[in-house]
Amino acid sequence: MHLRHLHLPALTPYTRASHLQSLLLAPHLNHKALAPPLRKLHPPPPPTLLTFQTPPTYTCGRREINTLTPQQITYLRADNTASFHEALRGGQTTFHGPGQLTAYLILSLSVHGLSPRTYVRMLETCLIGTCAHYGVKGFVTENPGVWVSEEEKIASVGVHLRRGVASHGVGLNVSTEVRWFERIVACGLVGKKTTTLEREGVRGVGVEDVGRILAGKFAEELKDVDGVDEVSEDDAVGVSGGEKDGGGQNG
Repeated sequence: MHLRHLHLPALTPYTRASHLQSLLLAPHLNHKALAPPLRKLHPPPPPTLLTFQTPPTYTCGRREINTLTPQQITYLRADNTASFHEALRGGQTTFHGPGQLTAYLILSLSVHGLSPRTYVRMLETCLIGTCAHYGVKGFVTENPGVWVSEEEKIASVGVHLRRGVASHGVGLNVSTEVRWFERIVACGLVGKKTTTLEREGVRGVGVEDVGRILAGKFAEELKDVDGVDEVSEDDAVGVSGGEKDGGGQNG
């Protein structure tokens, strides 16, 4: 099978990307809900990677839902120059915005022989590989995400699992304005800083370019995936929703 990669080229409101993720996620959950004999007769939907960048947006993870005060939310909205949303992903408050590659990988863990732990490790490995492609050495520490030093974080990981189906994913800073992170304790890590590929010396690279590299890394790591198909929104939603045939899917 192939990994389907849908990249949204323009700045995409977080709510629109979240809704699109829900459309892509539903067929996987529906397949999981089938009785085992029926599940064997119907192949699972292909894994899909949704990549995009948003206008300035702060999100909190599921542990912080309904815990932020109105004053805190007003502060995050920065005089209406940013939006705030609650998300079901793991992790704490973080920032998404222009210059950051947000990547939602939607797949069934069991189809690819993954456990929750090995899935997160796979995400980190692919982020590290993407950074290495541009000559930046990334690594993991006892703290979540990918780092370029003990103090500087370049990528975040925050996933949601439901019935063994993964959604949400990662945020990799390409050319993000790091001042936005100064308004929060990013991911709850006091005293840590944020960096970007650009700040690490990478020039002339766009979010879409980095998204293609990351998609290739995912395809290399995922069991039974042997390539990437770049698809349109209509094709991605149609195939995931069972409205079209599996054109472009091998094996």
